Amino acid sequence: MFLSACGSSRPAAIPTTTTTSTLPPLPPNLLAYVTLAGSGASLGSGSSLVEVTVAPGPESVGSPIATGVYPDAVAVAPDGRLALVANYSSDTVTPILLPSNKALPAINAGSGPADVAIAPDGKTAYVTDAGSDTVTPINLKTLKPGTPFVVGAGPQGIAITPDGTRAYVADAGAILSGQTGTIGHDVTPIDLSTGKVLPPIPVGNAPIGVAVSPDGSTVFVTNANSESVTPITVATDAAGFGISTAGGPVAVAVADGAAWVINTPAGRLAGNNVQPISLTSNTAGTPIALPKGAQNIAIAPSGVTAWVVCLNSDKLVPVNLATRRAGAPVTVPGGPFAVAVAYQPRGPTPAPSATSTAKKSKS
Repeated sequence: MFLSACGSSRPAAIPTTTTTSTLPPLPPNLLAYVTLAGSGASLGSGSSLVEVTVAPGPESVGSPIATGVYPDAVAVAPDGRLALVANYSSDTVTPILLPSNKALPAINAGSGPADVAIAPDGKTAYVTDAGSDTVTPINLKTLKPGTPFVVGAGPQGIAITPDGTRAYVADAGAILSGQTGTIGHDVTPIDLSTGKVLPPIPVGNAPIGVAVSPDGSTVFVTNANSESVTPITVATDAAGFGISTAGGPVAVAVADGAAWVINTPAGRLAGNNVQPISLTSNTAGTPIALPKGAQNIAIAPSGVTAWVVCLNSDKLVPVNLATRRAGAPVTVPGGPFAVAVAYQPRGPTPAPSATSTAKKSKS
């Protein structure tokens, strides 16, 4: 028997507990969507995309999803429910419903689709057409292409500012086998709010990759043949001095206070690394070594990890952006070429209102 504070005797209060069988939902899986383009003598013959579960572990590679031939680029819509694959040799874009991984009928683009970027509002995608010197807009509600924008020769990379008002297109020129003409050295801005193509901005030789800083103030352009990265101030469209890199830079993504640049072997025989460039000082840091064939990069939504595809070694490599160390790679056979990273969406995805377009004849 216990005594109360006033001295009277009565049973002490017995704490009660509440139990529940409902647990908080688990975090969604983090997925890497990797295009397979073939490698070695078979480079360019691939025609599929695979979904790789990268977190939580263990990592696993899913079954191939059919795309067009030579899937050169992949992007995922902001809501994570639609992936778009640019098929360089098929002149098409393959839309894929997520999470069912169902490929829909191909969408016609220009000649040689090389990259694809999706506007922040998720309404429109923009595809660079390296063979026809255009950018094709695609309505993501109807999955139909619009009137192309005419840009510089051989457009490759494209990036859109966070406010969705500008696109920046890397005019690489004749850098691929079968192309005629000269190497490019410009970036073409497009005012997406007015549909107007703006004057080109001179950068280094063979600009390929493009990325925009999270605050929308700066565009970073990789110049593969100049072994440099050019920063462009968005407010003025003025290019700064080229920043030297440890190899021929071909891709770039921005997070954690840096532009992360993928370098391939170039004139100085450096390459197969990812190199940070400080957003505040525009200085290049120490390269992080990667397996052979470092090709493309995507950064997880958390901004903590970058994922790099290495074509010649069939690897998908995580890079911790805080420690600046590469982790254990995931083997992805078939020539991993491009990558996008997104959380797995929950629940079914409604189909777009239109899923097919008539195939245009080539002149």
